[in-house]
Amino acid sequence: MATAMDIPELPGLPGVPELLGGTVRAFEIVPERWIDDDEILALGARHDLLLFERFADGTILVTPPSGWEGGGRDGELIRVVGNWVRGGNHGFCMGGTGGVRFPDGAVLAPDATYISRERWAQFDRRRTFAEVVPDAAFEILSKSDRLRTTMKKLSAYIRNGVRLVVLIDPKRRKVYVAREGEAEPRDLGDVDSVDCAPVMPGFVLDIAAIRDLA
Repeated sequence: MATAMDIPELPGLPGVPELLGGTVRAFEIVPERWIDDDEILALGARHDLLLFERFADGTILVTPPSGWEGGGRDGELIRVVGNWVRGGNHGFCMGGTGGVRFPDGAVLAPDATYISRERWAQFDRRRTFAEVVPDAAFEILSKSDRLRTTMKKLSAYIRNGVRLVVLIDPKRRKVYVAREGEAEPRDLGDVDSVDCAPVMPGFVLDIAAIRDLA
């Protein structure tokens, strides 16, 4: 387990003044060695304004705060997904700070995830991150995100067996969706809603309400 003495130093991390300026966007770092799960957690504790994720090849994705617009949209997304989950006792909803460890070794944090009761019952809760493949993963592109790196996350979700993947891009007014059996997300363009069945039966995600929130 990482301690205060062995938390890895990553080059190029922005300081508070840069973050307050609002000009820093998500970026990738290729570390000299593998950064393990406990070290990912320790990095987040030391640099608490930054989100640290790890791709399967060891590349670290660093994301600054999403700002008030992004935070509001994330909160609404978690609320509506959580309401559906609790309303039908479907399983578990998790927000973007929890972190999921995927079978290929990636540690990623979708803005919202739905995990069915069946999958939720199978993973070891003693682990640092949830070692479970969510049934559905949702992302909202904020001003601190980059489309390229977020699409890279979507590809990782699909590759690891997530059955439904949705990305909302409010600025470009686009929605990308990948369903079970599809190798890449499809660009649906400017749509106001997405039917999440059969993975989430009866749940229609109101894209317009989230996109136009700010």
